[in-house]
Amino acid sequence: MNQDKEKITYSQKTERLKVIAQFIKTVTPMIWTIVIIVVIIPLLGNFIISKSLTNTATTAVVVAPPHDFSKVNQDIKNAIQTAHTTAETFASKELDKWETEVIARVDNSFLDWYFDYFNQKKMEFTVPFNFVKSAIFNRFDMNAASQAVSEKLTEDFQREFANRVLLPKNAQMRFQLITQDTANLYIAEVSKNVKVVQNNYNIPQTNWDKHLNDIATTISNKGNISNLSLKALVGGGGYLLAKPLILGIATKIGSKVTAKVATKAAAKMATKTGGTVASQLGVGLIDPIVGVGIIMWDLWDYDRTVKVERPILREHLVSYLNDFKKSLLKNPETGIMAAIYQLESGILKSLS
Repeated sequence: MNQDKEKITYSQKTERLKVIAQFIKTVTPMIWTIVIIVVIIPLLGNFIISKSLTNTATTAVVVAPPHDFSKVNQDIKNAIQTAHTTAETFASKELDKWETEVIARVDNSFLDWYFDYFNQKKMEFTVPFNFVKSAIFNRFDMNAASQAVSEKLTEDFQREFANRVLLPKNAQMRFQLITQDTANLYIAEVSKNVKVVQNNYNIPQTNWDKHLNDIATTISNKGNISNLSLKALVGGGGYLLAKPLILGIATKIGSKVTAKVATKAAAKMATKTGGTVASQLGVGLIDPIVGVGIIMWDLWDYDRTVKVERPILREHLVSYLNDFKKSLLKNPETGIMAAIYQLESGILKSLS
């Protein structure tokens, strides 16, 4: 009896276990579905959120602007000044080439013409007639007659000097090309050097553009005043933006240049007659480029003139050309670097 009771009990327990196992087997997919929805997916979402926040935090550190923008600005100043030096060195070398060619023409063309025997005789022959004509015209004022003769001799001297040595029309074009090439090089160098500053401080482009936009210069072209930011200047089209200013100054290259001459009287005469010669030649370069004075010579002693005065005249002409070249380079209003002076003066002021 007891054995039957134990068998029934065991059988019931086994049946129950089977039912429980079947139940577990049935609900297992549901349980895993719940686990995936409630636990695993949220855990994955939490991981992604955590990772995103970490990346955002890292980015925030990178894009943060430098703490000391005054040092950045100082480096930008240095970058601009380095570009200035590079451009000026280029322009100076180009003018050195021009000067070498011009001095060769002084030796091979002008001095040979000037001290040619027949040219000297021609001047000697015409001087008395010009003197008498001027004396009559000025009511026998001998000083006025002498001045008129000197002016005529100086004018002839300057005309030949311009035609044989300076070649004004070609020189004007060459100076304009040097000016444009120098400005183009300067802007390219500024762009390159400023980019190095950005890289050195690891400044993101957005922050960098904003900073460069705040650095600007004012340029004036034919009375029109406009602002040009450093960002625009280095943005790839800087030369095109500054081109009106550059061309405006390039057309005036060579003006307002003071010629070095032998005496104050000769300087005054050279200025007066230089304008006449320039207008006769129809050149853009106004009187100063041809306004070179002359060394007075002994009209009646040709041999002495050639032996003594030729080296002296050459020395003065070379000195004049050297002074002229310096003014061509650095004259703040009409020199080759004038456009660059105007561009960078405002920028450097903005950086102060």
